[in-house]
Amino acid sequence: MIGQKRVFGRRCSSPRGWGLAALGVAICGAFSVLWGCATVSAVGSMLPPEIHGWVREGEDAIYDRETLFDYLDGGAEVYRSFDVRRVLARRYSRPGQPDIIADIFEMGSSADAYGVYHHDLRREGQAGVGNDSEYLEGALQFWKGTFFVSVLTLEENEASARAVLDLGRAIASAIPDTGTPPWLLRILPAKDRLRAQVRYFHDHTSLNSYYFIADRNLLGLDSRTEGVLARYGSDVQGAHEEVVLVVVRYPSTQEAEAAHERFLAGYLPEAEEGGVAQVEGGKWVGVRSQGDLLAAVFDAGSRAEADSMLALVLTGGRGGREG
Repeated sequence: MIGQKRVFGRRCSSPRGWGLAALGVAICGAFSVLWGCATVSAVGSMLPPEIHGWVREGEDAIYDRETLFDYLDGGAEVYRSFDVRRVLARRYSRPGQPDIIADIFEMGSSADAYGVYHHDLRREGQAGVGNDSEYLEGALQFWKGTFFVSVLTLEENEASARAVLDLGRAIASAIPDTGTPPWLLRILPAKDRLRAQVRYFHDHTSLNSYYFIADRNLLGLDSRTEGVLARYGSDVQGAHEEVVLVVVRYPSTQEAEAAHERFLAGYLPEAEEGGVAQVEGGKWVGVRSQGDLLAAVFDAGSRAEADSMLALVLTGGRGGREG
């Protein structure tokens, strides 16, 4: 699909018309970047037409959240769950060398760009591009501002790897805003947290893909909620499993309280006062809400460990929203 003449998911029938449209996008894009409110077309207009001998092939393909299925058959739903707005796909080619493909995803917020990037487990190392980045076997991925970016070569060699990294740096330079990670990360306890295993999500399907809770949407998650999942090393001697912490922020206190009650009734009916109970396998699970926040702990090694983690989160979050 890359290289086909598309504007916002629709084919252009006239090459001349496309040329005028591309000129308009380039002019508007330059001003958008200068004004710090970049769109995917604006960022695309600032990219180099050539990088270390690789030359842009054809016109950029642009997709919206509906036409993205035409490009990412079977993979579009992940991006849609993070409020993808537009996607620009560009291919670079060089004789005797593998092609390079750049995909630039414009998300609804910088938190969503963070979420898409961390949808996959990441290594601890960084590639030094954007806010968080990873280079692995010819593929560079990073997030910056409201954008998630993937640049890859179809076959890694010394020259193509260099071109991929330098193209990624050029794309990052064309994104004017740095963006900020999700606010919920600020209230996660730092001690024993596994840095590479922190996920951000909105809906029930995404959370279940990171840690299965139940077929039913007991926490009442939807596009209006935002949550983080983090994994921790256990403080309990002899514990081999990681402790899982889930924190969700709701649009209102009433919705957080309703989710709390629904989770207790459907998942932890045996919980005593304090919302903590020992479950099958000897592990401990707990849930509490305060204000618009709900925190749940899974696979804790002891009641004290579950209690402590819940208290740290809700004390740090103060059950309220910032910004």
